[in-house]
Amino acid sequence: MNILVSRRHRRLTVLGGGAEPAAPQRLADRRPRTAAVTVGALGAAIAVLAGGPVAGAAAAVYGTLAASMVLRRRRTRWATEATARALDAVAVLAADLRAGVAPGGALGAALPALSVPDVAPVSRLVDRITSAWEVADAAGAPLAELLDRLETDARGLDRVRANAAAQAAGASATAWLLAALPVAGIGVGYGMGADPLGVLLHTRVGAACAGLALLLQVAGMAWSSRLARGIAGGM
Repeated sequence: MNILVSRRHRRLTVLGGGAEPAAPQRLADRRPRTAAVTVGALGAAIAVLAGGPVAGAAAAVYGTLAASMVLRRRRTRWATEATARALDAVAVLAADLRAGVAPGGALGAALPALSVPDVAPVSRLVDRITSAWEVADAAGAPLAELLDRLETDARGLDRVRANAAAQAAGASATAWLLAALPVAGIGVGYGMGADPLGVLLHTRVGAACAGLALLLQVAGMAWSSRLARGIAGGM
């Protein structure tokens, strides 16, 4: 399916006379896992020098999780903006065709907003535009009307995705709130006159407890992310 979409995107580019691709994403946005692991590794190196191996492990886990969250939000926002631009481009394309602009010129003006292959909704939109173009060529159907219907349907799907993202955001927020509770627990320990960090970082029992807590938190975050993706996929 991805190969078909890619071929149709190239065909659409040829029909439009070529166009400059959309601005590329930063490396951190295109490879969020690599960027997050790099941040975690840097944090771990600093923490090991400052507080020992247990502190390094905690910094690696929390640094990676925090960087993943930030980069995921950035990518989601970028994809949402790219999808909105693509939908607007389809509306303008239909209006230009209805106004009598040459199809190649109208499509060439719209292609920059449609040349975002890393965003699934935009790729599917390009596939459907190409299909509409082929139907109009083969059957003589008015392309502007086909694009109007396509845009209306695509905007409906975009609203559904937005609702799904809003539902998933609640589950994600709850998971991150639970992940921050250990910090509050450490604060309570100091308030009671204890030295929780000293125990966790410099004793075997504390290290074992910290390691177990980190494993459980990673498992919990992974499970909550899976639930959030399930909500979005179900919509």
